Amino acid sequence: MMSQRFKRTSGAAAAGLALALLAAAPAEASSPDAWAELHARARAACIKASGLKEARALGQPVDFEASVLILVGGRWPQAHMNNARGTFACLYAKAGGTAEAQEITLPRP
Repeated sequence: MMSQRFKRTSGAAAAGLALALLAAAPAEASSPDAWAELHARARAACIKASGLKEARALGQPVDFEASVLILVGGRWPQAHMNNARGTFACLYAKAGGTAEAQEITLPRP
């Protein structure tokens, strides 16, 4: 049978360990410069992932807990697409630094 003293000690130790782990977790983009750097990396990776020519980021990045959403617009590089415009939604993974882009159709006003 466990003593009350041991239960309290191990509970306090567990709480202390949990706080230490939380404090040691990396803080993503905690300063304005860090946010700007993260968004610049996300924009560059998403523009490349889109595969569009004359590609550029549209609007402002949208931050999620684990990723950044970037809209990318440009022109299709394939000859049969006749230089048509394309728009991609891209998710940039903050932890891995990878980007995944998929074409989207936005309603035109």
